[in-house]
Amino acid sequence: MNNAAIIAVGTELLFGTTINTNAAYISERLHELGIGVLAHHVTGDNALRLTKTLEISFEEADIVLITGGLGPTQDDLTKETVASFMGAELIFDDEAMRQLDERMKARGRTTYTQNNIKQAYLPEGCVAFYNNAGTAPGFALEKDDRLVIALPGPPHEMEQMMADSVIPFLTGRSDKTIYSEMLVFYNIGESLLETILLPLIDGQTDPTIATYAKPGECTVRITSMRHSAKEAHAAVKQMVEQAKALVGEYQTS
Repeated sequence: MNNAAIIAVGTELLFGTTINTNAAYISERLHELGIGVLAHHVTGDNALRLTKTLEISFEEADIVLITGGLGPTQDDLTKETVASFMGAELIFDDEAMRQLDERMKARGRTTYTQNNIKQAYLPEGCVAFYNNAGTAPGFALEKDDRLVIALPGPPHEMEQMMADSVIPFLTGRSDKTIYSEMLVFYNIGESLLETILLPLIDGQTDPTIATYAKPGECTVRITSMRHSAKEAHAAVKQMVEQAKALVGEYQTS
């Protein structure tokens, strides 16, 4: 499994009142594991739209990571939607309930509403990712060469779960290594930079070259995905030298 898509769930993301920082964080972590991210999607708290987004995501990737929508309220529909999409029933998880009970007691609460207990239900057959920073557990559910990983939306909970559970779970699943280097150039526009680099860009397969414009500078990212870190590093280094030979005069020493 070498390709992933990321879905962020939350109407507040579409309103612009909350910035989707989760996708950038997850992309960086997946990149380190040799898993390429092909797309970022954002959808509201709506089961039909999330189902459609899952369908689109699996047209391009074999791993889909979802953040958000695992909480106790009625608009938290991620778990139910994923279970339906993957053909799994929701079943009561004793450990999830035990941890929920501990967290509630730590907050001075000894009684729960039914929507709190909802968080203790997980898709049958999933790998549970218990939440060490909140109350909503995440999970990984795999079927027919499709893998869905569901994570909580609050960034501190998501990051903790990535470190505690998701990264160990995904480590070794990719047979590739991704390596990138960034080159920075000054006093040259992006269009001219790309024009000079066209001999390298045209027909590129691996490594890939991408140019970016920033105020006062342009950057070039050179990336390789190979079967070993040694191969990826060597391929990037070779392309870096070729790029410098063409536009090195625009770099500072």
